[in-house]
Amino acid sequence: QPNLEAWARSHPPDADVLEVGAGHYDHRPLFRCKLTKFDADEGQKPDIVGDAHAMPMQDERFDAALAISVLEHVDDPYQVVREMYRVLKPGAPVFAWIPFTFGVHGFPEDVSRFTTFGMRRLFERAGFEIVRIDEKPYAGAFLQMTNLVHFVLPRTDHRRWVRPLNKALFLLFRMGYPLDERFSKLKLKNLYT
Repeated sequence: QPNLEAWARSHPPDADVLEVGAGHYDHRPLFRCKLTKFDADEGQKPDIVGDAHAMPMQDERFDAALAISVLEHVDDPYQVVREMYRVLKPGAPVFAWIPFTFGVHGFPEDVSRFTTFGMRRLFERAGFEIVRIDEKPYAGAFLQMTNLVHFVLPRTDHRRWVRPLNKALFLLFRMGYPLDERFSKLKLKNLYT
């Protein structure tokens, strides 16, 4: 199963990868090539500021695109993916990650979710050829608890005690991820036997 780190390393050093809706993430250390950060929020200090529905850049500029947890926040994800297709060189790959079983959250609004079928439709309608879509059929109780901590006790809360409590609870529930994986495998095994 490909992960972001492996995908990031797969690009040649002279590539220019567009990160759509980069937000506060810093994925640059994962890449050995240029990563151009694009976001609507100037406060996130992106390389290019603009609306993903009408990207202020020329056609066929980028060698690849990255969209991590952004397509659920836009008003029209179909238009945003069409724009991604427009600004990418022909055949350029996209690494997109859209949560499905995840707490409703802001940044600025949480608009939509996509099933595997929905993701296929979203990208194929824009002109992309689908190489691979992965999904986790079971997210897990401990994963859901870390999500709950993240959104009930946000790390940016003004109260001084919230941040350390958030971190402590997150790390505590994070230790349960192996149990989630074990239960997921057991559940899948029972489905197919």
